[in-house]
Amino acid sequence: MKKPNPVLTTLSAASCKLTRFVLRKTGRGGTAIPGIVAMKISPSILSAVSQGMEIVVVTGTNGKTTTCSMIEHALTEAGCDCLLNKSGANLLHGMAADLISSTDWRGRPKTRYAVLECDEAALKQVVPFIHPRVIVVTNLFSDQVDRYGGVRNTLKEIRRGVKRSPDSVLVLNAEDPLSSSLACKVPNKTVWYGMDASVGEQGNIDLTDAGTCPVCGGEYEYDYHVYSHLGGFRCKKCGRKRQDPDVAVLSIDEKTADGSTVHMRIDGAEQQVRIALPAVYNIYNAAASIAAVKALGLPAEKAVEALGTVRSAFGRLETFDLNGRRLQMILVKNPAGCNQAFSYVTGFDEDYTAVLCLNNRTGDGHDISWIESADYEKLCADPHLKKIYVCGDCAQELFERLKKAGAGPDRMEIVTDYRSLVSLLKQETMPAFLLPNYTSMMELRQALNAETGNKEFWE
Repeated sequence: MKKPNPVLTTLSAASCKLTRFVLRKTGRGGTAIPGIVAMKISPSILSAVSQGMEIVVVTGTNGKTTTCSMIEHALTEAGCDCLLNKSGANLLHGMAADLISSTDWRGRPKTRYAVLECDEAALKQVVPFIHPRVIVVTNLFSDQVDRYGGVRNTLKEIRRGVKRSPDSVLVLNAEDPLSSSLACKVPNKTVWYGMDASVGEQGNIDLTDAGTCPVCGGEYEYDYHVYSHLGGFRCKKCGRKRQDPDVAVLSIDEKTADGSTVHMRIDGAEQQVRIALPAVYNIYNAAASIAAVKALGLPAEKAVEALGTVRSAFGRLETFDLNGRRLQMILVKNPAGCNQAFSYVTGFDEDYTAVLCLNNRTGDGHDISWIESADYEKLCADPHLKKIYVCGDCAQELFERLKKAGAGPDRMEIVTDYRSLVSLLKQETMPAFLLPNYTSMMELRQALNAETGNKEFWE
């Protein structure tokens, strides 16, 4: 790769900073455009601004943003100066904008550490520039099939990225037969995380995404499962199986709306761990964050302590106070994540309102057929669900899916815009769960921020 030119690096960094400043002053996020401007001036700017940094890249289908937030919080609590791409812009130019904007005017990094969320297909573009110390792969599920062409193609995209970064330590989910296969036939060291059999049977097994073994084409059998295709798998044909985790969840002792308390085994030692975010999938994210800190060569205990004070990332179990009532937002964008969200919201003994928002824009994937595979029946069967508001570009399609799932029209209402939706929620007497996909989440957050004073997504 061509060596960066110092003059072009300085000009590129200045242009990036100025462009972002102007965009944010005018009320726009300034996520990708500053990176596009910078890389037009100096295509190798990423190599220059990341030189000497210890970088963790997090990719995968679900849990990227929260896992990044957990890792960054752990590093910060340990006294490390750390950059996080908070905006969630996880394609090449968005990541470039965040990295470059955190440098001085000569393009020199201000922090030693960086934790970067990365789109699955963008990994192969990014890693040759930034040479990450650690690559975390959370899991693989069907998502944006019109873009990725299916979960096996997503696996291939990530594998290309891994092969371009042979010195990176891989942090992999031991229970995912797909993402765990990334450790096969590569020189990378691997740190494993997962849940033991004692935590199994949390949900129905669904091998739709797992398919057959990506190594030999054989069928799987399971000793236990956690949810979807995650569990104690092994291939009948080649014998490839779940690896013993370096960071293992042994039991879930308590689950509340405020978080979970679990027992973990970390490098052979058992201890109780408090996680200040709720839901089973966040227990996986917590284990991944500990494994990532270990992979950096830092004490795992720092990550364990930090989990007790971690806060939700925007849109990921983010809480809003609207006239004294609790609104909790949970991003849902594919069947696996949607089903886990439904398991969470139906697990409480209180009446509530549900808000479901669905767009089919480029940021979401244009194909919304995935809603047919999501278990809306579970949500609609919950006796505590008293009212459903439906909003977004695809509100009518979602309304029809909910009707098919058993939600009567008397319980549902289509709302055409987000300001009107927030006005209706202000009149509600019950707490609400907000379940949007990505671009609808951004619009709903903007309307809510105007009423609640929550921060913008990049802050």
